[in-house]
Amino acid sequence: MSKNNIQKKNITSIDFIRTAVPISVALALIFSAAGFIVYKLVSEYNYNERWKDYDECGLS
Repeated sequence: MSKNNIQKKNITSIDFIRTAVPISVALALIFSAAGFIVYKLVSEYNYNERWKDYDECGLS
């Protein structure tokens, strides 16, 4: 193997951090957004379940 091939495959910790941090931040944002959407859907469902009995009596 030539010296150039060995140097290209040698990944430093700075290169790894430069790649890992943006990917980790992006994944955290995606999971946070998905969690927020699920929370809002469940919250809306529970609210509608709580007040559905009062739809028939005209209080809503």
